[in-house]
Amino acid sequence: MSSMKNFKKDDLIVKEGEKAKNFFILVEGKVGIFRNNEKIAEFSKSGDIVGEMSFILNKPRTGTLKALSDCSLLTVEGDLDDIIHQYPDISKKLIKTLAERLNNTTIHRS
Repeated sequence: MSSMKNFKKDDLIVKEGEKAKNFFILVEGKVGIFRNNEKIAEFSKSGDIVGEMSFILNKPRTGTLKALSDCSLLTVEGDLDDIIHQYPDISKKLIKTLAERLNNTTIHRS
């Protein structure tokens, strides 16, 4: 299931340590990922996926998501298998996002 959610600048979207029940697709605005109150990443491109790792691995959130500007996010929640079947386009984007992030991590470690 998916739904659109709007956040105001400085709103907390999810908190580090929470159980992940969803992930998000940025529609507009800017979102920051914070770990121990330090910004470690920023997303501002429409279509960017955030919060997916904890959702897929069914683990607590490894960072806090915070609105850095007024923003709109498509919230995707449910069972991973159902999401794959119901939203194949989102699933493809999710796989591509994970592959790009793994590639970037691997390149930066070399």
